[in-house]
Amino acid sequence: MSRSSVMSLPSGVFWGLVEPRTVLLTVLVFLGVVWFIRGRRAGKTYRYPPDAGRSLTNAYEDLRLMGDMFMKGVSQPHEVLTRFSQKYGPVFSVTLPYLRIVVLSSYEAIREAFQNQLLSDRPVIHVLKHGVKGHGVAFSSGETWKVQRKMVLNFLRAFGVNRSSFEEKIALEASHLNAELRQLDGRAFNPSHLFANAVSNIICSVVFGQRYEYSDPRFKKLLRAVYRNVAIIGGNTGPLQMLPFAYLLKPLIPVLKETEDNGKLINNFAKEVLEEHQKDFDPDNPRDFTDVFLRKMAAATTEGESDKDSNNNESILTVHNMCATASDLFVAGTETTSTSLRWGLLYMMARPDILEKVQQELDAVVGRGRLPRMSDKPNLPYTEATLMELQRVANILPLGIPHQASEDTTILGFDIPKGSVIMPNMWALSTDSKLWQDPETFRPERFLDETGRNVVKQEEHIPFSIGRRMCIGEQLAKMELFIFLTHLFHQFTIKKPDGSPPISFKGVMGVTLSPLPYEVCVIPRS
Repeated sequence: MSRSSVMSLPSGVFWGLVEPRTVLLTVLVFLGVVWFIRGRRAGKTYRYPPDAGRSLTNAYEDLRLMGDMFMKGVSQPHEVLTRFSQKYGPVFSVTLPYLRIVVLSSYEAIREAFQNQLLSDRPVIHVLKHGVKGHGVAFSSGETWKVQRKMVLNFLRAFGVNRSSFEEKIALEASHLNAELRQLDGRAFNPSHLFANAVSNIICSVVFGQRYEYSDPRFKKLLRAVYRNVAIIGGNTGPLQMLPFAYLLKPLIPVLKETEDNGKLINNFAKEVLEEHQKDFDPDNPRDFTDVFLRKMAAATTEGESDKDSNNNESILTVHNMCATASDLFVAGTETTSTSLRWGLLYMMARPDILEKVQQELDAVVGRGRLPRMSDKPNLPYTEATLMELQRVANILPLGIPHQASEDTTILGFDIPKGSVIMPNMWALSTDSKLWQDPETFRPERFLDETGRNVVKQEEHIPFSIGRRMCIGEQLAKMELFIFLTHLFHQFTIKKPDGSPPISFKGVMGVTLSPLPYEVCVIPRS
């Protein structure tokens, strides 16, 4: 085809001749060159962390490691970044064409960074920003985050964390879950959906004031949207979500459009619940988080309370922000706890000796005539140590939740430019042989003293992170894990199905590290 004939083609036909991946690769390479040159110039003045991939002597090896991280179908980026940390130290950078990621791989680095107010922002997920209205509590920053975080914490304190009301909700849902398990009559099954339904209902009860039947089509559609977004945002396309122009790539990369559509579905679900609440809302008798937000909105309107973000003078207490915050609580609360439950069942299937010790302790302390309660926890040291070890060895957030630098700052003496994304390598922390003897082994005794009667907390064990942006639902999540798992272990024996594949502890990386799909048998205890 001649040059003149190409020039005369309609633009749509021309772009049809161009491979989309080629366009994307060209753009990224160009941006990478610009970033590389800028970084070289800046490096003469500032002491930046070592940058994986920029050293000419190690370029081939580093690029191979990065290829492992971004191109594998079932990627293990936490393992690759841990290998980088062994080479470059506890603070190093991975510079993408549009983003500088600073990876922290030691407790000292993570603690210093996450106690620094200048590192409390979140990076923007641009695909969702352009497709879903409102700012939630998980990925907002500045004044918007502070106001909504305070509201969520006050709600959790007032409505049940460390009180009987939340425990009753969780125990009720655990009874529904166990009833479903009994109906299986010992048959092999994949626990993913049942655990997701049970945990999601806890969040629905807390945030929306109601639970749903596991067969409810609206509920099932919501869960599908949640888990697809969790898989996409945490998968191989995750870094693309932070591109400022990522929303423009939706025609080229279908999962970006799917992320936006799922985000809208989750947000619309929260909006529908909000509209239902408004019909019979009583500010003097709030029933759930939705009512608490409505009451705060009303107070800001009628009593003149300030709800403006000082940075942009926009109102914080809006319907869109409420829906976004409710969506954040639902997604975060569902995915993390249900994944931990799946890991717990998998490890007990693999370690019947540990399960037997837990059951012996439960029988001795609780007995067979009732179910475990939160008040039993101080008298169940081996059980508590088992749950702590589960959170260490089955690290569901191996790369934590990223932070972003709001201004130039430092970490362990290294200069961190404004806009850098800070990624805590929690996997490196939980598998460090200097901190944990035989870290690959599941051994609850590491969290017990010499007598075996007292739980010993380790400073470096931070499954809920640390600092200003640590998990605001930590106490609720701990309560859920304790009640769901102790009820399950108290009522059932867990066995590997005959003829099933060997047990694997390799995970699938999404937003969380989930176990590979597996089947299990749960046998009612006498």
